[in-house]
Amino acid sequence: MSAPAFLGLLGAPAAAILVLALVPNYRVSAALNTLASLIAFVAACSFLFTPPLQGTLLLIDDFNIYMVVLNTFVGFTASVFSASYIGHELETGRLTPAYIRFYHAMYQAMMGR
Repeated sequence: MSAPAFLGLLGAPAAAILVLALVPNYRVSAALNTLASLIAFVAACSFLFTPPLQGTLLLIDDFNIYMVVLNTFVGFTASVFSASYIGHELETGRLTPAYIRFYHAMYQAMMGR
């Protein structure tokens, strides 16, 4: 396991939370949400090509890698398809820009859990 993979998997969502909480434009925030999810997915896929890591405080086996890749894939695809749905909800007046900022920030919090 490499440090850039962990940084992409955990750091991209953490940085995105801070940025997405402040971006007022929903199109930009949807694109950044999708980009952060893609970075996490690519970082998770890089775990497939390295041997599992076992340390004193951390154990990553093949099943954990499978679950991380699966969860980040679902998170990435959901972020892609939620962008148009969120735009529709904004146009109909069901959501405000503040709620959209909160949604995208919490989405990345879920991705980085």
